[in-house]
Amino acid sequence: MTEHLLPDGYVALDSTEANGFALVATSHWGAGVLASAKTLHAWAAGAEGAEAFTGRGTVYAVPAAAAGPDDRARWAVRHYRRGGAIAAHLGDRYLASNETRPRIELAASVVARARGVPTPAVVAGTCYPAGMFYRADLVTELIPDAASLAALVHSSGLTDSQRNALLGSAGRLVRVMEEAGIAHADLNAMNILVEHGSGKAHVIDLDRCRIISRQSPSGDSMRRRLERSLLKVGAAADCELAADAWQALRAGFETPP
Repeated sequence: MTEHLLPDGYVALDSTEANGFALVATSHWGAGVLASAKTLHAWAAGAEGAEAFTGRGTVYAVPAAAAGPDDRARWAVRHYRRGGAIAAHLGDRYLASNETRPRIELAASVVARARGVPTPAVVAGTCYPAGMFYRADLVTELIPDAASLAALVHSSGLTDSQRNALLGSAGRLVRVMEEAGIAHADLNAMNILVEHGSGKAHVIDLDRCRIISRQSPSGDSMRRRLERSLLKVGAAADCELAADAWQALRAGFETPP
C-alpha cells in the first residue's frame, strides 16, 4: 500500500505477513503490533482492560494506545466477517483486491466525517493475505456510553417517549447521510449507535458505503433498509413497534440537517 493513496494524516503499515495503515499518531503502536506477528484483533484480545462484545464475531473495546482525532479513551477493534448466505462458504475471507474492506471503510469514514455525518474515526486497518483471499481487521475510536439501535429499541427500560426520541434520532441520521451523499448499502439497526445521554446517533460499518455527489438523489433505499431491519428486530423480540414509533422514525427522515 502506498502512502500517497491514503488520506491525509494516515501512513502505511507493512510487514511480511500484513499490510495496512494507521493514523500518524498511532503508527508506532501499529508497527509494533505487526512486528510482533500478531493481528490487530489478536492484540486487542490480549490487551489489558479489554472488553468483548459479541455480534457478527467479537469486537474488543480496549484502552486507546494513542490519541485519535476525537481523543476517545477507548478503541473498538473488529475482525471483518461476512454476513448472509456467503458467510457459510467464506466466513472471514475476502477476494484479494486493491479495494479492500479496511481501505473502503477508511475512505468512506474520512469523507463522511468531513461532510458532517456522525461516525467514529478510523484509527488503523490491516489485511492479512491468504492466497487469492485476505482477512482483515479495523480499529476505530469507541463512542462511549452507546449501544446499537437494535439493542435499545425494545428495551423494557424505555418509556414510549424515549423510544420515539431514539427512533427520531436514527431517522435524522439517515437524512444527514442522504444529504451528505453517503449511501450505505447495509444500513440496519445494528450499525446505528445511539448515545445514552445525548441521544445522538452515529453510523458504523462503512465498508459497504458509496460516496456520491451531494446533488445526486440517493432515493429512499436506506430508509427502507432500516425499516425492514426494525421489523426483523421486532419479530425476533416478539414485540412490534407502535404506530407512533414508526411516525417518529419517519418524521426524523424528513427533518433537514
